[in-house]
Amino acid sequence: MKSYIVATSAIKIDRYYEKGYKELFREAVDELYKYIDDLDADTMIISSMTSELIDHQSGLAIILSDYMSIKDVKIYRVESGEASGSAAIHLAYSLIRSGLSKKLIVVGVDKLSDLPISHVANAYMALKDTDYIQIQGVSPLAESAILAKLYMREYDYSYEDLFIWPYTMHQNSPDTPHAQLRFKISPESYKDSPILAEPLRLVDSYPFGDGVSILYMVSEDSRGEYDVAVSVEGLGASNDTADLASREDLLFFKAVRRSFEQALSMAGIDKSSIRYMEIHDNYTPNAFVIIESMGLVERGEAPEKFENSMINSIHINLSGGLKARGHPWGATGIYQIHELFNALTGSFKKSVLGEVEYALAQNMSGVGEV
Repeated sequence: MKSYIVATSAIKIDRYYEKGYKELFREAVDELYKYIDDLDADTMIISSMTSELIDHQSGLAIILSDYMSIKDVKIYRVESGEASGSAAIHLAYSLIRSGLSKKLIVVGVDKLSDLPISHVANAYMALKDTDYIQIQGVSPLAESAILAKLYMREYDYSYEDLFIWPYTMHQNSPDTPHAQLRFKISPESYKDSPILAEPLRLVDSYPFGDGVSILYMVSEDSRGEYDVAVSVEGLGASNDTADLASREDLLFFKAVRRSFEQALSMAGIDKSSIRYMEIHDNYTPNAFVIIESMGLVERGEAPEKFENSMINSIHINLSGGLKARGHPWGATGIYQIHELFNALTGSFKKSVLGEVEYALAQNMSGVGEV
């Protein structure tokens, strides 16, 4: 049985100091009602990475369903680090395929602005193993800085060569309504950007922000009730070592490669069929490693082959990516699908993309752990 996405919504990613989870969720639901008449779902899935750590709120699916008077539904909460959003979509797809659910609300929500930056950074550190990695103070940012140094040394690039990525993301984001950083930057702006973990600067990192995005997914039996529908043709998921130092090859994300190949195989296509991608560029070097791990270019070629936000004929991160669209952790995977849905239905960057038959989202946690 096929799965379809028939409507999506997303609020602008920002720092909403005066609003909580419930108020932001309501705004996203109100936006969804512009495209469908009724939320007659039988299942609700919430994706959130850190509601317990930042807002002292567990049972988020229970709280949000009650707040919006969504009754008599199966409810689930999904958490898989930064990949929580894509994990929620996998669950939704599986429930439809099994026949257990026919109409589902899939919600990605995280709120990063309610505590000081130091507390939010500690919450992000919780992605790493408490006993062996957190205690040493090694964060995903620090690991990405290690990858940047290794990548530059291995392939003879300078920091300025890698800066093409954040520069391009900021060229894309002003045209994305829900982007957090809707402004362009100059080719020289890195010079005034403070160093976070050498060689990575603030401009190489995603911004902290709050976000909610919603997908409405239905089974093949229900697809005829809606004017617009995008089918979910393929999915893939895999994992790698939680400890970066344990990997045989630091500059190749095995989990990304395996999940990419699974999705292509399931859809019955090859990578040349894909017109548009959104990838998980939480830090600059990771974007290039992702592109090369997928096999879109040879290893070490991504920075020089990346031009006009394209690799070969594939448009990448026209939203601005995590770098400029924003990265509300557990909601990011849902935001990516919102962007793909709009691209496939012709309401996002159509002047650039034209007609799109296949699009793909790549969502991960940390530096390719899952």
